[in-house]
Amino acid sequence: MFVGRLREAVLIAAACLSVSVSAEGQLFKKGGLFSREPEAPRLKTEDEIGVPVPVTGRVEALEGHEVQFEIRAESKTPGAMVEFLIRDFPTAGRIVSLVSKPLERNKAIVTYVADPDSGAEADVFSFAVRYRGGRYSSAMRYDIDIVNTEAEIQVPESVDFGQVMIGDEEVREINVRNLGSGSFSRQLILAAPWHLVEPEDGNLTLGPKGSKNVKVAFRPDLTGETSYFLSLSRSKTGTTKLVGEGAEPFSIVTETLELQRDPKTRERRGEIVLLNRGPNTLRLEARGSSRLENSLLEEYFLPPEAETKVRVRLGSTDTAPFDGTVEFFLENGYAKSARVFAPVVPGEIKVSVTNSITSEVINFGKVSAGKSTERGLTLTNVGGVAMPLEFHIPEPFRLLTNPGPKLAPLSSVQISVGLYPGASRRGMVDSTMNVFADEQTIPIRLLGNVVRPKGEASDGSKSRLTPNLSSGRMRLSSGSVADAKDAAPEGGGGFSVPDPAPQDGLADLSADEPAAAPKGNSWRDDLDPDEIEKLRSPLGFVTRPLVSRELNPELREPEDLSIVNAGSDSLTIGWTAPPQSEGNSFEVELRGMIVAEESGVPESVWAPYGDVAFERIDRLVKAKIKGLAPVSEYEFRVVMMDGNGRSSEASEAMVARTEPPMDWTYIYLCAGALFVVLLGFGIWEVFKDRQPEVYQSQYVDV
Repeated sequence: MFVGRLREAVLIAAACLSVSVSAEGQLFKKGGLFSREPEAPRLKTEDEIGVPVPVTGRVEALEGHEVQFEIRAESKTPGAMVEFLIRDFPTAGRIVSLVSKPLERNKAIVTYVADPDSGAEADVFSFAVRYRGGRYSSAMRYDIDIVNTEAEIQVPESVDFGQVMIGDEEVREINVRNLGSGSFSRQLILAAPWHLVEPEDGNLTLGPKGSKNVKVAFRPDLTGETSYFLSLSRSKTGTTKLVGEGAEPFSIVTETLELQRDPKTRERRGEIVLLNRGPNTLRLEARGSSRLENSLLEEYFLPPEAETKVRVRLGSTDTAPFDGTVEFFLENGYAKSARVFAPVVPGEIKVSVTNSITSEVINFGKVSAGKSTERGLTLTNVGGVAMPLEFHIPEPFRLLTNPGPKLAPLSSVQISVGLYPGASRRGMVDSTMNVFADEQTIPIRLLGNVVRPKGEASDGSKSRLTPNLSSGRMRLSSGSVADAKDAAPEGGGGFSVPDPAPQDGLADLSADEPAAAPKGNSWRDDLDPDEIEKLRSPLGFVTRPLVSRELNPELREPEDLSIVNAGSDSLTIGWTAPPQSEGNSFEVELRGMIVAEESGVPESVWAPYGDVAFERIDRLVKAKIKGLAPVSEYEFRVVMMDGNGRSSEASEAMVARTEPPMDWTYIYLCAGALFVVLLGFGIWEVFKDRQPEVYQSQYVDV
């Protein structure tokens, strides 16, 4: 304010008439009465001119309004020219102008405005005067009494907006009246959830005795009651209380949901119940955990004052435990969440039989007595927990494949079951095989028809024939048994070995004559308990070598066997070769089960395995054993042979397990999605590269 006053030009109004009349009369143009020349006029000094006297005064001004009043000086004559000078400017207002009063040059008219925001009740300024060309007088004080006419604002004591749903709004008008004689101007500012609708710019101006309606909207974003004091003036009547209550537009009836498994689709499903409490239809968007996204829609429309069910599910291949949330939200950001959880899908074994409409019955058809046949079936664990497997198969049926002690989640294994009827058996065979998996028992009915072999006399002159079993058929085995005589023929993905010559008490398995050894005779009957313990494999099988070898006592056995890598159909093992063994070769032996035709019982043997790839770096040797079954345990050992075919002692036996097969479904889906993205990117690049040519053809300078 002070700077503003300094910028004002000091207005000085001089209104004096100075008359300088020559006292000498001139009767003639160039001479007086006695023909004398007139004398030149002499300038007066400041003391000779003199000093006028300023006169003090008092005036009343209305706050915020202009007022005009006179200031004057005592001079020699009313027509004397007097100049006015403002010495000290007012502090509670400002002087707009200062002009001379016509016909009375010893007076001036002052225009003054009192500042309406100063709050002062009085103001003062001082001025000085002088004759033209003279010196200024001392300053004289002039007083201004400021009359304050305040605006008196009156508004309602409170305004109730009632209950409003979150996402909606309620608008109320507030009448503002100015009962005073002064003007009122205020910039209105409200805090959320209260919003000013009118005036839009928030500037409220009222003249004396004026009134205006102010529109305020209540837009709640939280539930519960809220209030706000809108103060327009310092008085009690100038403040109004805004009151409103926010209500939730919808609620989640099912705040916690446990998904239940559908036995038909093997999906875990559930429903979240939403309730729209308002009178209008609500549009909701939903988002949830990534595993639930496929079951959620982009938006849901909730009918007014009604319940809506939202279905959520986990896919049939999603068996892991789940604990997440599903969030529903409005466009304004209001959201509510429901907790969704599901325990792990328990392990469950499903049986399927190739080329069969049912898995409850396996028909082996006709089989000649003394011969054999086999059928395959698939066991699938559709749950999320590994399942231990145990089989109970009555004679004359036998399990030919060992699936391992457990079946991993969401994995399958193929097993083979063989029918081995005795030479003297005839007629229908009807037995039940039980598969035990934890508390689950799966009965499978096994049917067969044993018929007379071709060429056998009908009178039964040949009461017993030697079983014609292929000696080359062998199954890898896992498990732990105390006595190999009690073990069923098992395996984990069969492989063929060359038909060995009859040895170690085994008869020629292709002969038609009866076996010389009586049924039940075993190669280990003559072994003492210590020798039997030395022949036990890591899984507890008493195992003999299938191929006899000539030992070279100078050769050291391979050492430090270890697992390098395990795949779904292969195992990579490594070991350390003895020193100075560069010219020697190695052979891997796997343990398997064969049925000895002499005794008719399964036997555990160490057999050479041919599908092996060797790699040697100095003394480090690695062997990749191929052609294995997924999720199966294998026992193996290694022997070293010299150039003459003689071998060393076998290494320590080890156990390794293959991994589950890879599921390529998601890999194919991801590859397809990537192809679509790359194709779209290529089309965009081609389109973008063509744009500059079109631009140049249209805008090139000619």
